[in-house]
Amino acid sequence: MVIEVAKAQEIRITRGILGCRKPGDNRGLGCEHFAVPRQRPKPNSTPGDLAFGINACAMAMQAGYAKSLLYFGDTRNERVLELVARAEADGIPVQSVDTFRLDQLTGDGVHQGVLVRLRDIETVDLRQVVRSAGEASLILVLDGVTDPQNLGAVLRTAVAVGVSAIVLPLRRGAQLTPGVHRASAGLSFVAPVAAPQNLAMALRTLKEANYWVVAADAGEGAQPATAFDWPAKTALVMGSEGEGVSHLLLQESDFRVALPMDPRVESLNVGVATGALAYLWRRQWPGQPRQG
Repeated sequence: MVIEVAKAQEIRITRGILGCRKPGDNRGLGCEHFAVPRQRPKPNSTPGDLAFGINACAMAMQAGYAKSLLYFGDTRNERVLELVARAEADGIPVQSVDTFRLDQLTGDGVHQGVLVRLRDIETVDLRQVVRSAGEASLILVLDGVTDPQNLGAVLRTAVAVGVSAIVLPLRRGAQLTPGVHRASAGLSFVAPVAAPQNLAMALRTLKEANYWVVAADAGEGAQPATAFDWPAKTALVMGSEGEGVSHLLLQESDFRVALPMDPRVESLNVGVATGALAYLWRRQWPGQPRQG
């Protein structure tokens, strides 16, 4: 009985399954004649030095972080073609590739036919930020926020509200990965991110600069965030949805606030909660949001 190659591929005939111990051993349908189809390689993780998707690539180029651009050569997407033309005009190396290569580099992410390789992203100096801050200033401090989607949402909100800085620890937190760039629609490239070694020390630095530390925490002693008298200079500490703000940072906090919620709702994710709290601060201090 002859088995067609296509059928052999479909049922994935292998030497191990059929009991063939070496070439020439024809027991089990003569399996040495059927090669196992080459499987599509998939990286364990997306390389950290790239951004993909139209918005993320556009923002990376605008911020000066794109060092090369790869795109699907047969694309008809006008926005991708605009990025290609802009990259060529700016002297950024451009390479046409197939979708297999884009899928491979992005770990099958939703790349929309374009990605850019990145230069190192610069962070801001927290001490310099507080020295140059105006009368009203909001700084977000993220404690243990590890989910890229949540971090991306926080960065997007931070730019919208006009915060002075977003403090991300070098440990115990998500970093600026391709997933964060995409979730933030590329605003991770313009958000003022500070990356101190130690969050507790960062809070002490902020206190010395006359910031009041406000922790988002629904525990005992928390005030309703909607009735809270927000200080002009606020360092808002947000914890992860699962763990919340750590005990050490709660001890460093001057106030604790919580969003009033229907008792059937256990919690909000940190992206949503940060947006609500940041805009409550902005409502009380409605000055011009920070730019640049």
